[in-house]
Amino acid sequence: MSTALFLYNPAAGRFPLSEKRLKALLRTLYDYGVRVETAITQPSQETSLNLENKDLLIVYGGDGTLHGAIPEAVKWQVPVALLPAGTTNVLARELGIPRDPERALSLVPQRKLLKIHLGQAILGGKRRYFHLMAGIGFDGDVISRTGQRMKKALGMVAYWLVAHVSLLKYPMTPFELSLEGEVHQGTFAVIGNASRYGGELHLTPKASVQEKCLDVCLFTSQQRWRYLLYLWGVLSGRHLRYPDVLYRKVQHLKVSSDCPVPIQLDGELIGQSPMEFASSSEGLLMVVP
Repeated sequence: MSTALFLYNPAAGRFPLSEKRLKALLRTLYDYGVRVETAITQPSQETSLNLENKDLLIVYGGDGTLHGAIPEAVKWQVPVALLPAGTTNVLARELGIPRDPERALSLVPQRKLLKIHLGQAILGGKRRYFHLMAGIGFDGDVISRTGQRMKKALGMVAYWLVAHVSLLKYPMTPFELSLEGEVHQGTFAVIGNASRYGGELHLTPKASVQEKCLDVCLFTSQQRWRYLLYLWGVLSGRHLRYPDVLYRKVQHLKVSSDCPVPIQLDGELIGQSPMEFASSSEGLLMVVP
């Protein structure tokens, strides 16, 4: 039999993992010939895991739960089987993983693997991986205002509601991005490692988790009304045509500002500017269809 660690966030998404469902999933894994140990985590926490002598890490949760498990999975080079159970499940959408945990579990016996690229945020010499995106400015404010209880109750709707509040209250603080010799100012930037930003929103549509670079989409206007146009552009797939939207592919970038601006990684608030970002030489092995 192969061995696996089953990592789960009991409060992930709107439908927490019940003891009955957990037992059913573990029983299915046993039928697949997988001997399992379990561990509990919380979203966004970098989780200390002992993956020595493990053939597989199974993550039941959302993008935040996976985010916390990445350092150990990379360290031990153990493949990850994702059972999507979060609010938006962006990586599952990106990789075509079924968003039903039981159907996603059926991929385990096939063990088809894909190594995906990772980005990293660098602050004070400490590096932190991200698999989807980093957000600077406006969306960092949205994340900071969206509580876990609200996300649990409303799902994606919570972000849309809070975005209206941020549009009225966020000061649209300008920051400076240094992009490998170019310097630009903006009020909102997405550093994409994947094409999807949340749900089916594609802020960095040219990005791919298989490409070893980071895609930067910078929105430069400080005018609030302009953000309504940005939203329409994103929804219609035309935002890259706007003259005040900049798009670049880079290996490294820096953000700085006179006043601190909030920064999020994979949908979790991690700090404020200044900060650096870089393409990582490490990758994450994922079980895919």
